[in-house]
Amino acid sequence: MVKFFGTYKRVLDEKGRLLIPSKLFHEGTKRYFVLRGFEGCLSVYEEADFEALMEKLGAMDYLDPDARKIIRLASASVNELPVDVHGRVLLGKDLLRDYAIGHEVTLIGVLDHFEIWDSTAYARYDLMEGASYGLKGNKPV
Repeated sequence: MVKFFGTYKRVLDEKGRLLIPSKLFHEGTKRYFVLRGFEGCLSVYEEADFEALMEKLGAMDYLDPDARKIIRLASASVNELPVDVHGRVLLGKDLLRDYAIGHEVTLIGVLDHFEIWDSTAYARYDLMEGASYGLKGNKPV
């Protein structure tokens, strides 16, 4: 089921709080789980989707060095983000520093989760990868 889509620009407040856009905030959500994403972003999941992700990680072969790396790095990076009464989450200075996320962020919906990117990093990513979007072997898909 697709829950998240679209692109949203936000500015973090001085405490590192992020106001979740209404299109990404589902009624009844009391907390999110954030973990290391790919290409330098943070991946944010609602509880049920986070549990499904953890099940997928748990099904991987821990004896395989590549799988072990993914399991270890993903699991170690998990943080719980309670949602306050204003629909904000506190990312915190340590998390923002560790993932090089500045004051201006871009959120993108990615089906079962959304990602938080430093806005400059996402613009670079979009510029580099957007040129090949829809192409396979330099031919349109």
